[in-house]
Amino acid sequence: MQQPIAALLLCLALPISAAQAVEGDFAHLTREGERLVTRHSLRYAFRANAEWTIAEPLHRTARFNDVPFEVSLSGFLQTDAAIMIHAEHVSDGSGASNYDHFPLSEWPATGFRAKPRACFEVSAEIVEEEHDLAWLRDHGFDPVGAAWIEQYFLSGNGYNDEIVISLIVRGSGCEPADAPEAALARLRAALHVSPLTP
Repeated sequence: MQQPIAALLLCLALPISAAQAVEGDFAHLTREGERLVTRHSLRYAFRANAEWTIAEPLHRTARFNDVPFEVSLSGFLQTDAAIMIHAEHVSDGSGASNYDHFPLSEWPATGFRAKPRACFEVSAEIVEEEHDLAWLRDHGFDPVGAAWIEQYFLSGNGYNDEIVISLIVRGSGCEPADAPEAALARLRAALHVSPLTP
């Protein structure tokens, strides 16, 4: 079923206003050739199949629910699908990156938790106003329409570091029968996630 658009903004860890986002001088996610590597306490590498375009990481600060975060964003994109990778750090050490209320998931690696799949009707106006949606559009995936999303979370460092993997595809609608099962399964198969030795 379609969810309120405010839920999508929280889902993608978006600030209420893109004006709140400020470029940062940190890098919690970097590109190494054709893979992405996290640089905070949760050390992982991400790689996708060759048909995906890898985006250069973007680093910014923002506040979510009045908590300051350092956010590094990148991903693997196609015109009809996107795999977003966020590596984030809670700047004030308040432990706000706690996802223990979500169930553990077998994918993509041990310890990750999964948020229930959701669908949102996204307009061009919303894309224009919201940072991560505009980032998707500017990197080749237009999220306008019925956007289906699956998310996977990993927390560490006293709930002050996190990784968020968002799998996003467009569907024909937001009714349960419209769920693009095969398309989302294709994204899970395309992304390879490997823990790294600290």
